[in-house]
Formats: sequence, structure tokens, C-alpha cells
Amino acid sequence: MTDSNATRQKVFQELVTATKILLNEGILDTFGHISARDPEDPQSFFLAQKLAPSLITTGDILRFNLDGETSDNRPSYLERYIHSEIYKARPDVQCVLHSHSPAVLPYCFTDTPLRPVTHMGAFMGEAVPVYEIRDKQGDETDLFGGGHDVCADIAESLATRQWSSWHAMAW
Repeated sequence: MTDSNATRQKVFQELVTATKILLNEGILDTFGHISARDPEDPQSFFLAQKLAPSLITTGDILRFNLDGETSDNRPSYLERYIHSEIYKARPDVQCVLHSHSPAVLPYCFTDTPLRPVTHMGAFMGEAVPVYEIRDKQGDETDLFGGGHDVCADIAESLATRQWSSWHAMAW
């Protein structure tokens, strides 16, 4: 996205830097991405085009509305709807991270809740809310959050929490 606005350029640089740090720390993998709400227009957010996280630059950032749509013709992630629905449901949220972190994935396949065990995990509260895609989408689901209905359900599972575990796919 070409935008000379200094505030937006700072957000673009922060998204690139965050992506590189999260990738380096093993939190993001090839399929993960991070977005940020537009500080000048809360009805929009920024997310990189569909590209391997290690290759993302500030020139790869796209602007989306809260329906997950953009006027930019470059390829975009189908999971952008996870971001758009969370921003739509939670005006207080300024950043969304979708990842398949190996440290969290085991909790997506068991009935054991993810709970904090040290003071560093206190931000999670007593338990992390879980979105089980099969509860609303049935057993024939493709386990993918590529549409508004599934992603709106995910956003609803967050309620007032800061994060959620998604059974079958974690983010």
C-alpha cells in the first residue's frame, strides 16, 4: 500500500517488525499473520498481502474494511475474516494475531483447558475460552475459518477475553 501518512507508515513498520520477531521466536509459522487496526479509521485494519511472513515488507501491507474486503488487487489471506470479525465485534482490540504456535496446538486437540500456571500467564484469566468449530459447523466442516459466519462465531467466543484457543486450528 502506498501511503505517505507518517502514522500509517509507523503502523506498517511495526507490523513488519512484529512479524519478524514472532517468526524468529517460533510463534508465527508459514501460515501465521498479524494485523493492526488503522489508528486514523477504526473501521479499517492493515494486514500484509498473502505472502510468507519472512518476505513481508512495508510495501506489502493492505488496507481492509471490517467486512474483510480491500480494493487492492494483490492476493490476500482467506483468514482475513478472522481479523475483520474480531475488529468488528471488539472495538477495543487494536491488533490480531493468527498463528499455529506449536506450544498451543496440543491444547486444540484435547479437552484439557489451557490455564496459566505462573504470574506471567495471569493475563489469560482463569481459563482460555475455546471455540470448537464442530459445535456450530458440524462434523463435515473443513476446519477452516475462511468465511464470515465461522469467523463471527470465533470473535463471539472471545467475549471480553484477550485471546481464544480454536479447536482444530489454533490462533
